Amino acid sequence: MANLPPILLVGCGHMGHAMLHGWLKKGLDPSVIVHRHDLDLPSPHQHVRSIDEISKDFHPKAIILAMKPDQATEIIPSLSPWTKNAVILSVLGGRNLSWLKSQFGDTQAVIRVMPNTPSELGLGMTSVVAGSTVTKEQKQLTDALLLAIGQVAWLPTEKDMDVATAIAGSGPAYIFLLAELLQKVGEEKGLSKDLARLLARQTVVGSAALLGKSDKESEDLRKAVATPGGITEQAINILIESKAWPESLSKAIQAAADRSKEMSS
Repeated sequence: MANLPPILLVGCGHMGHAMLHGWLKKGLDPSVIVHRHDLDLPSPHQHVRSIDEISKDFHPKAIILAMKPDQATEIIPSLSPWTKNAVILSVLGGRNLSWLKSQFGDTQAVIRVMPNTPSELGLGMTSVVAGSTVTKEQKQLTDALLLAIGQVAWLPTEKDMDVATAIAGSGPAYIFLLAELLQKVGEEKGLSKDLARLLARQTVVGSAALLGKSDKESEDLRKAVATPGGITEQAINILIESKAWPESLSKAIQAAADRSKEMSS
């Protein structure tokens, strides 16, 4: 398809905006975005502040729920004029397929999606699980939308969503924390703030780009830097101690996954 089909995006916070930015760059047929704050949208896309302002003649192919989860129960019933021929893509954290079915009905096509913020650059990682009534064509449409903002992983079962969310959905925060800590340590060791910031950020950016371009395993890339007896190996030996990065990261991922499961129950 030359352009992505028309969508109805409900909510345009950090994640909604990241996805929308990626779709607009790809090419998007006239769509409607519902958001209470001002949005600078290119013509012919329409920004409205409430559902009531949407024309009944608008026929979206997909409805993306990207509002705050605690607002969803109030907003969803008002979407009924546009749901009949649309697939619902839910970005609502902690709202599982059973909950979505309870809101839209058993026959509605619903898909849970968990993108991450690099979607804004077309470098996102989106985890996806489909409800039982989703058609092949609706999966293809979902792929078209999500591949426009990065890579897509269709999960075998919904139970995998909690760990996928903890790794990919939350993952950018872990990477940003690494850059934050590298800068902080650099400053503590006597570097100026500007220099420590440059060294930390560009190292993370460049390393991520190298990882993305390489077909080698992460471990192999790491070992290529940490040559035996060299400078880097001294630091790596500390970080890979069982009670350092391996154990703490495992505990962190489990904590995030547990929270995701708790919110979905």
